Amino acid sequence: MRRVTQGTAVPLQLPPPPAPALSMRRTEEPSSSLAYRPTWRGGRRADTVPCSAAEFHILSLLENLKQQQDKLVVKVNYLSSRLNSTPGPDVEMPDNIQFPLEQLEAVEAFEVFLKELSNGPARQRVISSLATIGGQDVKKVTWNILARLFTDEVSHQINWKGVNNKKSFSRMATKSLLFSAVRKNTMTRSATDAEVTKHAIRWFNLAGDRATRRRVPPQATQTD
Repeated sequence: MRRVTQGTAVPLQLPPPPAPALSMRRTEEPSSSLAYRPTWRGGRRADTVPCSAAEFHILSLLENLKQQQDKLVVKVNYLSSRLNSTPGPDVEMPDNIQFPLEQLEAVEAFEVFLKELSNGPARQRVISSLATIGGQDVKKVTWNILARLFTDEVSHQINWKGVNNKKSFSRMATKSLLFSAVRKNTMTRSATDAEVTKHAIRWFNLAGDRATRRRVPPQATQTD
């Protein structure tokens, strides 16, 4: 008789399960068929931004929010200035001077007004009035005051040093008026002449761009 040897059972080895098939389908990228042109530039030249329809909508909403925020900041600063300042009489300007100054002749007349010693009290009232315009920093306060004083067409005929046959703002009495008005604003009391000068130079340099934007409003274009 044959002897059967009892041994240990070996477990059955099953093949590993097949790996899941990888999807090789490429995700389609959003179409960049639109070109968005920002209208708020912050003092810099803005180019068109290629984007999809959804991105175009988001950028439009964000820019609208930015514009609304700027308006609210100006209003808040104006109210803060009025609350923290001592009420005074209304500014009485000469009949031939009105803000903003629209002609170089009006600028010259305003210069004569500022240099006349007898107009000292009236000059202080003008400073107090300009100081309430508002702005969240030295740059905005300086730019807002200059925008109240001059139209874009007139500011295009002025620069800091008077080069290219333009009127020199650094030699005008209105420069001292600007410095005083900026420092009288509650938000920019510690502003230095150097800070105000830097922002004033930039504001006059951008006069040509501002005048162009007024004539040709920026539009969002669609590319082929």
